[in-house]
Amino acid sequence: MSGLLLVLLPLPLTLPASLIDLRRRIIPDALTLALLGLGLGLATWREGAEAALLALAQAVVAYGLFYGLRALHARATGRIGLGLGDVKFIAAATAWTGLAGLPVLVLAASLSALAAVAAMALAGRQVGRDTALPFGPFLALGLHAGLAVAALGLDADLFAGAAG
Repeated sequence: MSGLLLVLLPLPLTLPASLIDLRRRIIPDALTLALLGLGLGLATWREGAEAALLALAQAVVAYGLFYGLRALHARATGRIGLGLGDVKFIAAATAWTGLAGLPVLVLAASLSALAAVAAMALAGRQVGRDTALPFGPFLALGLHAGLAVAALGLDADLFAGAAG
């Protein structure tokens, strides 16, 4: 499968999920489940059922990690910083990127969200601890960035550089 096609394949799911999150501050479970299902289906088609099981296991691990992070943040601050829809979206996206692609996904999402907050501040909006920002669109961007990095073969270069 072409690298560009792989990068764009989840777009019919990530685009509406992003728009809905921007408008209603919720990522619909149906879109998240479809994203997970398509990722698992792609893994099965490309590498067989064993690859799909591995992708599902990695999605479960990602869910556990980010659910735990969400709970720790809530306990430490008394506020929810990461919505449950975001946690589920990260898990579904991990079925596409694997755990190895998760750092790229989270980095791209975080940096793009920070850029949005900076743009809000530059536009004169008050930005502070209570500024809420739907994270779904940034996670979607992070998924596509992670897929692009993998399609270009840059993920191996990134991790080889970190290890060597």
